[in-house]
Amino acid sequence: MARPARHPRNRSEAVAHHNRQVAVVTVGLLVVISVYSAVLGSNGWLWFGWTVLLLACVALFAIRP
Repeated sequence: MARPARHPRNRSEAVAHHNRQVAVVTVGLLVVISVYSAVLGSNGWLWFGWTVLLLACVALFAIRP
């Protein structure tokens, strides 16, 4: 039985995989922060940190499509 590849074969696939991971983490944190804000009240530092992460994610996709 053939074993699936653990890592992408070339650099462009690796970068695309990494970008998807960063996007998933960003969206996940948006959900967590939204739930936190709804339950316990808003915290400006959480939203500031998420905004910085969002901008970094956008920059990753802009630099390496």
